[in-house]
Formats: sequence, structure tokens, C-alpha cells
Amino acid sequence: MGAKRSTAAQRRGQAVAAGMRVFADHGLTMAAIQQVADEIGVSQPYMFRLFGNKRSFFLACLDEFEDRVREVFRRAAETCPDDPLEAMGAGFRELVADGVVSGFWLQACAAARRDEEVAARCRSVISGVLQETERLTQATPDDMARFAASGALVVLLQAIGADLTGGSRAAVASLRPERTSS
Repeated sequence: MGAKRSTAAQRRGQAVAAGMRVFADHGLTMAAIQQVADEIGVSQPYMFRLFGNKRSFFLACLDEFEDRVREVFRRAAETCPDDPLEAMGAGFRELVADGVVSGFWLQACAAARRDEEVAARCRSVISGVLQETERLTQATPDDMARFAASGALVVLLQAIGADLTGGSRAAVASLRPERTSS
């Protein structure tokens, strides 16, 4: 009996997961669809049948990014209803720890500078994640701004290889120059 073939939906999921890694490393402009096709064992024309073009594929990866963040936040709010923002922050740090999600997001933001469709999708992702966070936490606008800023800081610190094991405050402190006493 032969191996069971994957459905188009399964292949899309595999392609998006691999695409996030490739786009994180190479960005929208330099990433090659062939890299993803090779990784998941399909042809490049099949990739184009699944997604249409590279930008549509990239936008599908942005949708996955948003889904992953929202899922982490929902689970965190369920498991820690007393302090959901803290749990969401911890879950987000865990999500970006491997560098793929943060690298992909940074590449998406870079692409957004020159591509209005990507920029609009990035704004939509941020809006959706903030709406979900507000729904799950009832946070004030000031709390939401601090939470979003903290998340952005975590992405940047992770991208430059700062040690986040002690949290973002400890990572920032480790980057500050030592002060000499005079």
C-alpha cells in the first residue's frame, strides 16, 4: 500500500510553516518559492497553484503569524485569568524564542515600507491582536499601549540576540554601558 498523499490544505499548512522560516531569513524580495517547495517536497508550480504568487504566499504567512499570536494569547488568558497580560507576555516571549516568528514579523514590517498591501495587512494584524487582547483582558488603553510596546521590544531584543531569559528589563539592563563612579 502506498503512502497517503497530503491534501491541498495540509500542503498549504506545511508551506506556510516553511515559508515563515524562509521569509524570516530572506525577506519577501529575496526569498525563493523554490526553497519552500524543496523543503516540503513539492514542485514550484504546485506552490503557485496553492498561493497564486509570492506576495499572496507572504500574506498567507502573515495570517498564520496573527493566528499563532492570538492562539498564544487565548491560551494564556485561559490559564491565568488573574493576570492575563503577564501570561500573554510570557507566552509571546516563548513564541518568538526560536527567531522565526520575530524574524518574519521584522521582515513583514520592512516589506510594508514599500508595499501598501503588506502594510495594510500588518496594520490589520496589529489591530486584530490588540482587539483580541482587549477582549481577553479588559485592559485600559494605557495598559494596551504598554503591552504592545513591550511586545515590540521583545521582538527587537530577540532579533539582536539579547538574552531574554531574565525578561526584557534584564535584557535592556545588560545592554546599557557600565557606569564608572567618579
